[in-house]
Amino acid sequence: MRALPKPTKLTVRYLRSVTFRLAVFLFVAALFLWAPDWLDFTAGKPLTVPLVLLWLAVACSMLAQLNPKSALTAGCMKQYPNRFDPVANYSRQSLKEAVRQQNRGALKVAAVWLTGNLVFGILYWRRTIGVAELVLLCALYYLCDLICVLFFCPFQTFLMGNRCCVNCRIFAWGSWMMATPMAFIPHWFSWSLVGLGLVVLVVWEVRFRRYPERFWFGSNKLLQCAHCQEQLCRYKFPRSPRFRG
Repeated sequence: MRALPKPTKLTVRYLRSVTFRLAVFLFVAALFLWAPDWLDFTAGKPLTVPLVLLWLAVACSMLAQLNPKSALTAGCMKQYPNRFDPVANYSRQSLKEAVRQQNRGALKVAAVWLTGNLVFGILYWRRTIGVAELVLLCALYYLCDLICVLFFCPFQTFLMGNRCCVNCRIFAWGSWMMATPMAFIPHWFSWSLVGLGLVVLVVWEVRFRRYPERFWFGSNKLLQCAHCQEQLCRYKFPRSPRFRG
């Protein structure tokens, strides 16, 4: 079996990030098991340090996507002009067809995600679960956002069909998706994260509609395997042809 090449700096950075997010999730999970009251920001008490740190971690991950100079993967940064290297004489008709296909996949993801999370909202409104459970779910989504990038993405595999995360139509959706559980709790702590996630979503969608050529490998060279310097797919399942033995 062919040995994998040395990880790129970006891959190492993302592996460190997912390790950090795992630590955040495990910390929140430990609090959920032994001190769930610490996770309830609606109790009328000052916010606990863990809640403040969780808010900052999630918010910073969102804000980074709004900075065109962020050291993030091209999957996220392709929305900016400095990550667009046009393919000569690309087909406008093929681009339109690619956009339609990507939009169909995005609608499937939105339907599945919103329907699934509505179940948690109903459980919260019926008081079957509480604030602590939704905070734990938010922390889990915060972790899974990078698991989808590095290891396995059910949306890519079963709904979108994109070749890799660099080509993902909904890469920046992770911001509002990780904040989804917070939407059911009427409080500034939760709704500020939801609002910030929606800002990231709207900016992404506006750019996708105005500059679709930046988002398709057939029109943007930087999204093609031959020009990719990131190798974030090296550990991902299903294995990329680039890293198959």
